[in-house]
Amino acid sequence: MPSALVSSTPASPGLASQRFTRQQRLLCASDYKSVFDDATFRVSHKYFLLLARPNSAALSRLGLVVAKKNLRRSVDRNRIKRVARNTFRISPAIQQLKLDIIFLTRRGVDELSVEMQNRVLQEGWQQLINKVNQAIEKSAAAVPGEQA
Repeated sequence: MPSALVSSTPASPGLASQRFTRQQRLLCASDYKSVFDDATFRVSHKYFLLLARPNSAALSRLGLVVAKKNLRRSVDRNRIKRVARNTFRISPAIQQLKLDIIFLTRRGVDELSVEMQNRVLQEGWQQLINKVNQAIEKSAAAVPGEQA
């Protein structure tokens, strides 16, 4: 009888879309390697680095590299990973870009409050969106020039 209490549908209609699913993650070493080797876009910040390249998947995917060397305490490593996943997950503009993205932490990010981490990461995602949009505009402007 306890299984009757468990529902296979989410409690809220939007809840399923708010999850960080397997399709949204870089899973294997070859996925990471392709981004490290051929990062088309790069956003650098004092506390983190974002590397990205276009993918053929339906959604953008995120890989996290949070080194023990930079964040000694596991609590701090887990917190920044949670913040990075959440800010990535709630940004529909990032999802539509169809990118493979790697988030790397740098020293000092653990000294920021969670609110500051959120703000800094949201600014980083926006910078990435702007770089991708500029590249799209640049390539769109170059195509008509080649035909003339």
